[in-house]
Amino acid sequence: MLTFARQQQRRNVRWLLSLSLLVLLATLLSLCAGEQWIAPGDWLSARGELFVWQIRLPRTLAVLLVGAALALSGAVMQALFENPLAEPGLLGVSNGAGVGLIAAVLLGQGQLPGWALGLCAIAGALTITLILLRFCAPPSLYQPLVVSGRRAGHYL
Repeated sequence: MLTFARQQQRRNVRWLLSLSLLVLLATLLSLCAGEQWIAPGDWLSARGELFVWQIRLPRTLAVLLVGAALALSGAVMQALFENPLAEPGLLGVSNGAGVGLIAAVLLGQGQLPGWALGLCAIAGALTITLILLRFCAPPSLYQPLVVSGRRAGHYL
């Protein structure tokens, strides 16, 4: 007979393998699907090389990496604050990004390209994060960080 811990471990491994297979299938579907369907057998043709290797693959890899980074940052934030509902709005980071974006649109008078707007949003989020870390002197104390972040988010 298997112990409960062993059964739990096997179930977790099955879940991990199932989800990994699902990500792999979604990745393959992302590489095939588009304005024109390109089957895996056609990926090495001239048309497949252009669409799959130069357009779809970089986009798909970027989406996978960004998704993994978001999941990891969310897990770190939840572990750090010991709160399963923690999210970037908890510290006002989302509001800082919004202020950076709005400032870029207003100061750039709508003439900035999309990548510059994204950069300004990131700069706004980093700015509010650095301000919060500066005011919450010992970084090991998370309660003042949460209170200051909520207050900053409210004012922004």
